[in-house]
Amino acid sequence: MKKIIPIIVIIMSSTAVLSAQDFRYDAGIAGGISCYMGDANQVSPWHRPGAAISGVFRFLLNYRWAVKTDISAMQFSGDTRDFDNRFPNGRDYSFESWQYRLGGQIEFNFFNYGMGYSYLGTKRLSPYLLAGVGVGYSTVGGGYVSFDASLGAGVKYKIAPRWNISLEFAMHKTLGDSFDGKALADPYHIESSVLKNTDWFSTTLFSITYEFGRKKEICNNDNR
Repeated sequence: MKKIIPIIVIIMSSTAVLSAQDFRYDAGIAGGISCYMGDANQVSPWHRPGAAISGVFRFLLNYRWAVKTDISAMQFSGDTRDFDNRFPNGRDYSFESWQYRLGGQIEFNFFNYGMGYSYLGTKRLSPYLLAGVGVGYSTVGGGYVSFDASLGAGVKYKIAPRWNISLEFAMHKTLGDSFDGKALADPYHIESSVLKNTDWFSTTLFSITYEFGRKKEICNNDNR
């Protein structure tokens, strides 16, 4: 009987470790650059970069899918001096602004990305795709509220049992034409295009997150 007790203790301890390692949530910060690409800058999604910082919270649905929310502050600027101006009322126009944004995305991992540090059938590295929506308030002009849809890609890596890093790039299409504070005249009917080259912006962000929480059920080899 005395020999059985230590064995039971060891088994229970091992089970608790496996359960505690099955983290479903992670939170952290992200930093990088934000770039405006629209009426007042049609050159490049990396033209005139500004600072961007975000708070990130993610819920892992399973090894492939995750839902993420973020709160961001991003700096934007642009001008019409860097391209052949096609807008009669936009000559020598420039702007600078900050945007404060709340966003939500869904992520798809190409590989089974491990929840925790037990890698039975999971990976420490995975590229992923993201798609989502957001709402932001820009300080340009008297203030402007805009909605946007986003699409991007990234890669994430688990550097420790609870720590993840990622690098991602996303393009965001605003549902409006005053993100830069000016709805420019459009004699060539550019606005007739659904994906018109007005009021887009890009983000390139590096993030670090910490995992916490666990599933109520005990993990086993069948779901790992």
